[in-house]
Amino acid sequence: MIIDFHTHNFPDALAPRAIAAMVENLRHQFVPFGDGTLACQLAAAKADGIDRCVMCPIATKPSQADVILRTALDIRDGALGEEAARVIIPLASVHPADPEFKLKLKAIADAGIPGIKLHPYYQGFRLGDPSVFPFFAAVRDLGLVVIVHCGFDHGFPDEPMSCGPAEIAALLSSVPGLGPLFVAAHLGGHLGSPSGATDMLLESGCLIDTACLEMLQDAPEPIRIMETWPTERILFGTDYPWNRQRRLVEWVKAHRPAADYEAIFHKNAERILGL
Repeated sequence: MIIDFHTHNFPDALAPRAIAAMVENLRHQFVPFGDGTLACQLAAAKADGIDRCVMCPIATKPSQADVILRTALDIRDGALGEEAARVIIPLASVHPADPEFKLKLKAIADAGIPGIKLHPYYQGFRLGDPSVFPFFAAVRDLGLVVIVHCGFDHGFPDEPMSCGPAEIAALLSSVPGLGPLFVAAHLGGHLGSPSGATDMLLESGCLIDTACLEMLQDAPEPIRIMETWPTERILFGTDYPWNRQRRLVEWVKAHRPAADYEAIFHKNAERILGL
């Protein structure tokens, strides 16, 4: 069993524009594996031996939260097909600046969706900014998992760091109890911070995912994190369609003993999502 904790897809009508815009924003440094549609993701997962995929949408403005939740429910409840309902574990998203964030987060929890995805660069906030602490406290109080893009983003090369390990640590120390629900994507947001910086998160209880861009997978710091972090704190994730899932499976296996595979590939995800 393999659960990919960090994947993306887009509605068919939106996918071509969304993918093109992101490729342009990334200055054509990265090419997606597939066209960004749900059907393409399902085919890719099957080809690469991935059993389930956590879908991570992002509300780039407050008005998108309701549509994202409806889409999540459609996938979960089979309106978009039996295969999608079986394979995809949809999350939702709420913009931290939404004045109705408490109501929208509660609607997600009441609907049985296990968590949300956030992206500080696309949503324009900093993890260490006290103004977002009430938002994250509401997430904690509702028991929602929150997976957050962390670290440098190649699409925003001129933006100051808003979600590196220091910012994550400031948030988690200010919102006690959030750590076990918080997933710091991209190996704890190591990119753009000094070597060893992610280790300041070890006491926080947060988890990290393995979504590491292929160009960086052989760099020393991703390997160090992968080889030294506690097994129970690592979630397998790829950031599909920006990574080939099979390639990340091989990378994880190259840097962890076989005894860790079950936990990293599915048991940690099952635990945090309550599956």
